Amino acid sequence: MVGPWPTPCCTVRRLLFRVLTVSVLLAQAGCASLQQEAAERFQAEMDGYVGKSVDELILARGVPTASAALSSGGRVLEYRSRRTSVSGGHSYLSYTPVFVPNSSGGGTWISVPSPQTAPIQTLELQCRLSFQIAPDNTVLNWRAEGNDCLSMARP
Repeated sequence: MVGPWPTPCCTVRRLLFRVLTVSVLLAQAGCASLQQEAAERFQAEMDGYVGKSVDELILARGVPTASAALSSGGRVLEYRSRRTSVSGGHSYLSYTPVFVPNSSGGGTWISVPSPQTAPIQTLELQCRLSFQIAPDNTVLNWRAEGNDCLSMARP
């Protein structure tokens, strides 16, 4: 008998879709706030070097990767990082809800396991962190470029 009510299949799909949508939105919000906190900590750490001596910078961050003299008598110290991140390739099971009808017109929902493999992804991650040093050997400012600069923050 077909009536004005949605079939169980459609109702369950809608419910699953709503639960999945809310879960994704909550996960994205949590991830965004963690990234914002990491960015704020990174900026505060880098800002903390401004006005300090170049010796304090080198003692804290180590020997720079590169340096260049400026015509003003100052210089630029540069810290570079480059790494490759590979993820995926692992196997996992996903479960698909399936409605199994019976002879009396009813039925049962079951979860059918389906083996999956996560795709392999390779990311090139890099950062170039530059500090401008004044002629009196104090840090004037800094600049960060790249997609992996937050990883250069000190723990």
